[in-house]
Amino acid sequence: MATLLILGTYHFANPGLDYAQIEVADVLSEEKQREITAVLTTLATFKPTKVAVEAAYDKAESLNQEYAAYRAGSHELTRNERQQLGFRLAAQLNHNQIYAIDHPGNFIPFEAALTYAAENHPDVAKKFHDTIARWEAENNQLQQTASIGEILREQNRPPSIIDSHQLYLDFAAVGAGDTFIGAEVLAGWYDRNIRIFANLCQIMQPDDRILVIYGAGHLPILQELARSFAGIELVNTLDYL
Repeated sequence: MATLLILGTYHFANPGLDYAQIEVADVLSEEKQREITAVLTTLATFKPTKVAVEAAYDKAESLNQEYAAYRAGSHELTRNERQQLGFRLAAQLNHNQIYAIDHPGNFIPFEAALTYAAENHPDVAKKFHDTIARWEAENNQLQQTASIGEILREQNRPPSIIDSHQLYLDFAAVGAGDTFIGAEVLAGWYDRNIRIFANLCQIMQPDDRILVIYGAGHLPILQELARSFAGIELVNTLDYL
């Protein structure tokens, strides 16, 4: 049986692709680098045999070229959590490679669903925008006052994971009995995460201890799939933060 630790994280470089826009503290500062080192020290106690990150599955070769260059001293790490957490920990543990398991999924009609909700389910649309505003306020406050370890602990707490998933579940009723466009959003989000999980299964061997480093929004479904999979023992992330 494989042992799995899924670490949900915010995007250290914040590419601006999420609805909630967070002003992320510079992880290349001396203070944040010390905080990352502290996080890696505790994650290392899991003793992973593989580290998997949110990078395109079909770009694994180029990812590992960068990783090899980093180990050789010829690549300077970017701000991205793939490198600040994934590369650093894998190198610290003397791993020969790092694993890319991401899949972009198929088109999710999010904007169309929001427009439909605004016109036909204004309560859902209002809750969505209120939730995004709350997330922005809470996370911007954390970025100013909390360490990286404290932020990661907050994001991996069960209430935070449930809160994240509810944003998608709220869309289920949008267009029900008619266009089902809300169900398409929810199905598309599940589809992407199932494809990610499939890529994870592809690299998994029975005795592996795999650390998965992924955007926190993926936690609810990835954890659900892992808990239901007979060949996986899912450990509590908070035990390693």
